[in-house]
Amino acid sequence: MRSSTRTAALVTGAVVVLLAPIAALRAASGPDDPRISVGAAAPATLLPGDVRDGTGRMIANAVWTGLVAYDPGTGAPANAAAESITSPDRRVWTVRLRPGATFQDGTPVTSRSFTGAWTAVLREGWAGSRLFTDVARVKGAKQGATEVPGIEVKDDRTFEVTLDRPLTGFPALLGDPAFFPIPESVLTSRDWTSYGRAPVGNGPLRLKSRSAREIVLAPVKGGRSIVVKRMPDARTQYAAAESGDLDVATLVPADRHESMDADFGDRHRAVPGRDVTYLAFPGWEERLASPTVRQALSMAVDRSAVTEGPLGHQYSPADALVAPGILPGHREGQCRLCLHDARAAVSALADAGGLTGPVNLWYEAGRGDDAWVRTVADQLRKELKVDARPHPVTGLAKALDDRTVDGPFVVRTTAAYPAPVAALAPLLDAGTGFDDGYTARLVAEAERAATADAGVIPARLAESALLRDMPAMPLWSRHDHLVWSERVRGVTAGAFTGLRLTALSVRD
Repeated sequence: MRSSTRTAALVTGAVVVLLAPIAALRAASGPDDPRISVGAAAPATLLPGDVRDGTGRMIANAVWTGLVAYDPGTGAPANAAAESITSPDRRVWTVRLRPGATFQDGTPVTSRSFTGAWTAVLREGWAGSRLFTDVARVKGAKQGATEVPGIEVKDDRTFEVTLDRPLTGFPALLGDPAFFPIPESVLTSRDWTSYGRAPVGNGPLRLKSRSAREIVLAPVKGGRSIVVKRMPDARTQYAAAESGDLDVATLVPADRHESMDADFGDRHRAVPGRDVTYLAFPGWEERLASPTVRQALSMAVDRSAVTEGPLGHQYSPADALVAPGILPGHREGQCRLCLHDARAAVSALADAGGLTGPVNLWYEAGRGDDAWVRTVADQLRKELKVDARPHPVTGLAKALDDRTVDGPFVVRTTAAYPAPVAALAPLLDAGTGFDDGYTARLVAEAERAATADAGVIPARLAESALLRDMPAMPLWSRHDHLVWSERVRGVTAGAFTGLRLTALSVRD
């Protein structure tokens, strides 16, 4: 979606500060550099099973081809490295690979390329392991496992995956980097450090070189190389793209958000995300047991003021439980109680009998949430006259397990695959103690539906039920920003892929 048009406000002071970085960038790339340049923070790792940041995901989706890929327009999964992914019961899945596929070193992509990589993710305890244990729930999958009973090779092009319960979204999940293949030589050597520095994938771009300043990716079948420049500072990226010294910037500073239209015209985009931040309610706290109290608190929060203030235009106010980057089955505007309405909030709280005593807003300390939690607490004090207090703690998960949490607490969820139920299921395990059989049955029905489309209706009914009882009120969802120079075209991105490097080209 395009960022909304606003009055241009050029920040002239930033130009002086950025002269030195821009000069250094020019010296490094030169005005006639044929490569397409992208600014980004450095990836934590390029091991696909351990990818844990946006830059790593962006690069992984160019260096590897997964079993499925996500359609840029609809967000729906489509077979890629897989010729077919089938199941008679949505619990036992048979994956058949396309013939003739190879890694960039010429070695074949086989069933073991995938199954061996998946076992490595679990054995090594990489970041993607929870997708096997908690989301897909592969039979026998657990961190540290050296063998997984639910993964079985049938032949070089066929393998079988058995889950603990039916999951219609399993094929959609397979587009995550955690499920990407690894060459046999690396599976045998287990030299993960070397492979993480210079990975060999099966995708359209190969890693040509890597330094502290940049990662160069070259097309396997000819074309322009792409250089991902290490530029963690949003101001430096923005100014470089504005001057034409960088083709694509993946970060935009908060104070330039309103000037993007003036600076770039139609060469900017906000990319909806797949995560949502909530304030959830402990079911054991009697003062917060009434849905009307929770709804009043929700209506008292001015989400736009927070996203445009302490969150620096990097988030979008939530209007649903499902993140906007989940395109299949997504509906906008489902949470009417997410709209700021001070009068309705006061009336609802009065109808519920009021709320006395301190209202602690619990959150994990040291994660950068202090400013926005303070702002929300101020809003609740102003609008509802309740004694809202920020309450940072170390070990929020343990406090929830011990049931010592006595007020709303911060929850973040990230959908593992593009389907509404992938956003809703984590809320049932968010530590609220919420136990509603009707909602749980709807979520289970959506997960085991005959098709992904058939799972949309029960997921929507579950969302409506969750918004009615409001065990967690949605606050906002993070989005990414892209701005680009006049030289480049084909700038597209998705919540599950990041910037699509393989779609970039240069204007004729």
